[in-house]
Amino acid sequence: MDRIFHQRFTIAAKSGITILTLLAFWFFLQRQAVVGFLLVILLMVMIERVVHTRYVFSHDFSGSDGGKEEKNVLIIDKGRFSHPLIIFFEDIKKVNMMSTAFHLSHYILIEYGEGKMASFQPEDEDAFLSELKKRSK
Repeated sequence: MDRIFHQRFTIAAKSGITILTLLAFWFFLQRQAVVGFLLVILLMVMIERVVHTRYVFSHDFSGSDGGKEEKNVLIIDKGRFSHPLIIFFEDIKKVNMMSTAFHLSHYILIEYGEGKMASFQPEDEDAFLSELKKRSK
């Protein structure tokens, strides 16, 4: 069964969206429409990524011998404008809780594969971590 977690709407995301909106509005008031439209496009991409990022715990059925072998995977889908990232649980090496400067925000950092890393900010971190532990067994 698949389990889906959505990204947390952080202070940094709220601040970035607010600043870009005010900046775009300012450029439109100053009659610099090209810069204003570029900022609006950037704002749309940012909102799309914040609202539609989700982390999906799922199964991948593949087998080289003709049989079906079930592998647990973690799919990171960052919205319509990006390709999903698929992480196999057997490739996960380390899971850390990290915090940003001045401890304003925190995130989960997963190291997988050959030195690759991915960060996660799920709404319910405890349930995310328990699902991660449950599926990695």
